[in-house]
Amino acid sequence: MLDLKSLVSRGVFEEKKISLIALMINLVLLTFIVLPIFAILVKAFITAKGISLENFIIFWSNSYYREAFYATFMAAIFTVITTSLIGIPLAYILVRYDFPGKNFFSILVLVPLIMPPFVGALGLYKILGLSGVVNILLVNMFHILDRPINFLYGDMLLIALSDYDKIYLPYGIVLINTLHLYPLIYLNCAASLSNIDPSLEEQAENLGSRGFHLFRTITFPLMRPGWMAGAVLVFIWTFSDLGTPLIVHYFKMLSVIVFFKLYEITAGNPSPVSYVIGFIMVILSFITLFISRKYISLRRYVMLFAGGRHARRLHKPSDIKLIIVYLFLITLSLSALSPHIGLTLVAFSERWVLTLVPEKFTLNNFIYVAPLAAPFIFRSFIYSLIAAAVDIVLGAFIAYIVSRKLMVGGDLLDLIATLPLAVPGIIFGLGYWALFYKVPLLDPLSYTLIILTISYSMRRLPYTVRAAYAGLLQIDEALEEASINLGATRLKTFRRITLPLLVMNLFAGGILSFINALIEVSTTFLLVVTDRYAPTTWFLYFRALADPRRGLAMASAVGFLFVVIIALALFITNKILGSRMGSVFRL
Repeated sequence: MLDLKSLVSRGVFEEKKISLIALMINLVLLTFIVLPIFAILVKAFITAKGISLENFIIFWSNSYYREAFYATFMAAIFTVITTSLIGIPLAYILVRYDFPGKNFFSILVLVPLIMPPFVGALGLYKILGLSGVVNILLVNMFHILDRPINFLYGDMLLIALSDYDKIYLPYGIVLINTLHLYPLIYLNCAASLSNIDPSLEEQAENLGSRGFHLFRTITFPLMRPGWMAGAVLVFIWTFSDLGTPLIVHYFKMLSVIVFFKLYEITAGNPSPVSYVIGFIMVILSFITLFISRKYISLRRYVMLFAGGRHARRLHKPSDIKLIIVYLFLITLSLSALSPHIGLTLVAFSERWVLTLVPEKFTLNNFIYVAPLAAPFIFRSFIYSLIAAAVDIVLGAFIAYIVSRKLMVGGDLLDLIATLPLAVPGIIFGLGYWALFYKVPLLDPLSYTLIILTISYSMRRLPYTVRAAYAGLLQIDEALEEASINLGATRLKTFRRITLPLLVMNLFAGGILSFINALIEVSTTFLLVVTDRYAPTTWFLYFRALADPRRGLAMASAVGFLFVVIIALALFITNKILGSRMGSVFRL
């Protein structure tokens, strides 16, 4: 039997081991998350004359760069507006109304999550393109219009500040991102709405508040923190999106400018404009993140019910309301499914020119592209599996340290681990060039395989951290305390008690990390300079779409395979996390 001195000694030793693990995790996060961001912030001010604002003056004095900034900002703002107009009423309908088919629509509205905008744009080409299905109906069949509408390409003038300074809105980018990103608003709003104490609304109703007035004054303010969390993600995603502008050939965007200046970086002569754009992206991301977290912390409403779970407020909509609900959900579902329908039809089409559906179906596109895409798909799976494994290990320890308050500064650790959700992927790609160029084993030019895998794991780390944290909140700490009281160490308790209870959450977080690494575009395009180590997203743009004859069909065939894989993975994740899935997408 151990004496008191031995117990104290062992306890001190265990605390040192936990501190060592925490230190190692902090070093990893500092090196691959914090320092690359810091490098961009610093290099934006470094010029041949020393530290100055010259790079910013060069950037802002160029009308093309100014208009790119305006267009990028407008695209992000309008996407937040359009996704909110969809996501907020959708959350209210699916959380508060009870009607036939509710479960079916609850699954259907999440379909956009299984396809990134980069791939979705391929499917929309045949639906909303100049010679797409919608224009064929409007112009050729019903003769409603004299000429086709340019849904995807180009922009519209909002404000002309001067002859050489105009604010444009790239509406195609807004449309594509809206169809893909509205679930982020919906999931966060639904999570907040589900946690509202019914008595707050009941008291307002007793005082005479009804309908939209009740929603505007009571319900929406209570769900606003969830809306803010989703809106921040939508804004940052659209502001830094690289794949969609490239697909729709709209190059007056900040992310595309950084991408096209990549050759200056690989030549060892980094473009100061790239760092200025990176600085702008980082600062905007930090501002939105700070406002979001500050606002949410200030609006953290305390539930008034005592003990147990409260019963949800469910309404049976009247006949008129039910018709409106079905019209909204059916229209939204068809719109959300249009990229998938288009992608599937193109993938299996032999010929599809100026007709509503392909003239002939075939498997030749898959047969033709299989040997070409196989090496790229294999590399994608390897990179993503390694990244997911790293994220599971790091996510488990980070969530455990933060949730059990095992170290001072746990909140800071949580913030850093969550930072990749708020910081654009293009920043990591640019930051890794700035920090690791010509560094042994980490140089993107010579060690693409290593740095690409690291970037994937850091970019998708928040998914495992959030999934593990959500699981730990469901585990009674009394189980761990009982184990420790019986003589087990903290680490042994974690391994034997906590980890088995947490394994399904870690598995779900690992799946989310895997599939998001699989479809990563921004960091891939910035870090990969040749096809030797290139993954599938690189192949889709630089090899498949470059084929003038079969490019769209080949890219659609590969995209279809990825949609099937991602759909299966998300189905498993949703089964495991259930209503807690929305918490994974929170900052």
